[in-house]
Amino acid sequence: MKKIKFLTEDSIEMLRKNSESLYKEVVVNQEKSLDDFLGEVGCIKETAFEIDDFVLEMEQPAGKEPLTDAENAQRVYSHMKALSDSQASDERIWIAYTLSEQLDYMKYRWKTSTPQDMLNRYFFNYSKNRSLFRNGIARLWWIGRVTYDEKKEDPFELTKFLCNYQDFIETICGRSTFNNPTVQKATLNVLYDVLKERKADNRGIIREIAKYVNLLAGTFILDMLSYEEIYDKIYKKLIELLEG
Repeated sequence: MKKIKFLTEDSIEMLRKNSESLYKEVVVNQEKSLDDFLGEVGCIKETAFEIDDFVLEMEQPAGKEPLTDAENAQRVYSHMKALSDSQASDERIWIAYTLSEQLDYMKYRWKTSTPQDMLNRYFFNYSKNRSLFRNGIARLWWIGRVTYDEKKEDPFELTKFLCNYQDFIETICGRSTFNNPTVQKATLNVLYDVLKERKADNRGIIREIAKYVNLLAGTFILDMLSYEEIYDKIYKKLIELLEG
């Protein structure tokens, strides 16, 4: 058993201020561990949450790394499910993993060529919503969070579907409108039910559905609509789009 790790805000501030050295010494050359780099400023700390140790899949060849996302989202979410949504929105946890526990995975999945690339994928370098699906480890937890459905025979059925379409992830999950779990599940289930057997390029359709849900949010108080009502509205719009 291991405990979930985190960094202090002071440690993260120090890492940001020294991003060029961090990139060279810890990420690229791995001359130092994260603890060594932090020195007297701090160290990786532990929460009270105990989890079984786990490793992430890194077996796909170069160019096929995204094919590991579905499996790795299942592994991260299954092992770290004890985190609340609030805790899982905290960059202090995920930076401890991108730069330490899962550094080998990060170098495998997210190739970086500059310190800025590192900040974009290893840290929370965007708005909070977008960062949850840009940070290399947080995104795996949140993909699991928004797609896991214990009512299904395979609770990760939607996870596998979503990860087949990388542009779906930020188009759908990274928008603030989809913070509502009912909206998330209804939208993803409509897309899955209608598009799972469709072989065409669905990226344009997905973008239009995301715009439509934003429009719904401006027209209705989505929190007051049931899952069935939201599902029905999105389903009708999707069929309309597909029929031209």
